[in-house]
Amino acid sequence: MNVSEVLAKDLNREVKVEVSRENIENKLLSKLEELKKTVQLKGFRPGKVPIHHLRKVFGQRLMPEIIEDLVKETSAKAMSDRDERPAIQPKISFYEGKPSEDKEKEEIDKIIKLEKELSYKMVYEILPDINVPKYNTISITKKIAKVTKEDINEALQRIAAENKSYEEKKSNEKAKSGDQLTIDFVGKINGEIFEGGSANDAPLVIGSGAFIPGFEDQLTGALKDQKLNINVKFPDDYQVPHLAGKDALFETKVKKIEKEVPTRISDDFAKKLGFDDLKKLEDQISEQLEKDYESISKSDMKRNLLDGLDPKLKFDLPPTLVQDESDSIWNNYIADIEKSGKKLKDVIKDEKKTRKEYDDIARRRVRLGLFFNKIAEDESITVSDDEVNKALFEQARKYPGQENEIIKLYQENPGAMMQIRSPLIEEKVVDHILTLVKIKDEQVDRAELLGNDQDEKKAKPKTKNKVSNANKKTADKKVNKPKAKK
Repeated sequence: MNVSEVLAKDLNREVKVEVSRENIENKLLSKLEELKKTVQLKGFRPGKVPIHHLRKVFGQRLMPEIIEDLVKETSAKAMSDRDERPAIQPKISFYEGKPSEDKEKEEIDKIIKLEKELSYKMVYEILPDINVPKYNTISITKKIAKVTKEDINEALQRIAAENKSYEEKKSNEKAKSGDQLTIDFVGKINGEIFEGGSANDAPLVIGSGAFIPGFEDQLTGALKDQKLNINVKFPDDYQVPHLAGKDALFETKVKKIEKEVPTRISDDFAKKLGFDDLKKLEDQISEQLEKDYESISKSDMKRNLLDGLDPKLKFDLPPTLVQDESDSIWNNYIADIEKSGKKLKDVIKDEKKTRKEYDDIARRRVRLGLFFNKIAEDESITVSDDEVNKALFEQARKYPGQENEIIKLYQENPGAMMQIRSPLIEEKVVDHILTLVKIKDEQVDRAELLGNDQDEKKAKPKTKNKVSNANKKTADKKVNKPKAKK
């Protein structure tokens, strides 16, 4: 094998690799010797087929595989001998002139027929030498907030609001918006009962939007034990194709009507959620809030660490990696705008300026990503298969009913699996670096911990979900929606 350098500028590399016909011939003979042991041809005993006959029968079929193997072996060896690590998959070209599929095919055909040696050009970008800054020059603040009685009370009020209480109305009181009804119903299309359109003792809050449009409105004014026929039309974009756009009749019986009443936070309320008493519930909330505050504090530390690291990382970036990252961020941004139903021109006033901002974000991501990879290698930081699988299952849970398909999709896509693995490694690298930088504790209140740009979702840790998970069946009785929902 002969390797000659064509270009070496910044991180860009272009080399020419030549493999003699003799080496190709030897590779072919080696393949034929392996084939000889197993192939069965009419007129020959097993293992006794002459090599020249095998070559005549199988030679042309084996050559593409041989060429592919040789390119893999020689390209890897060329970079290893040059002590270079590619940042991207090298581009291989067999034709030295202007790129042309026809010319490429002609060159490969000549190589396969052994009319010429194997010669190809390899274009790639290499990973840069990455500097590791002095960690003792980085100082960050860790915000610490204590859980207060006020925080616990706010969480209790929120849980109470999410687990509404109801009491049954008098038999002569009509149903109105906000009431919870218990109903039986049988759905029919053209007089025929359809699958999934019937239920008994189904809870439904009028105005919740749990059922298809028009269903709940027709229950307004109903009385207990009343039977009524509800006529509705399934939306044209309904998720079940054979029901989309169809007119349906629901034979319905109202079995119970309940009105919402203020939820009294007490031992009884705590017991409904599966706790021994209110004190146990408060303790659970306090414990969860402490975890939430610690998580928020760590996220803030990580953000400050990255802000401190970024200007200290001085090395060139592979152009293609930056471009690919920038394109990915930009395309996601455009897709989000289009998905929201807004017009691009109304959101992006200056595309050139906005695109530059995203290019800067891409450079920062690539810079930090390369740095984290180096630290992970230097410190032998890895993640186990169990950790990856756990994260994969968490991702799949975001798509109820499609978990198996999502898991399979990731497992069959190495790039997608890397999106699961990379953040796990990054977290471990960050944890490692945080043990080396200067950290100063600062006591703050919750508002300071969450930041000035907090919104209600960020300001209120998801305590309810954490609490009810311990006794999910009990806690969810009041909030589950019936199956025949939109």
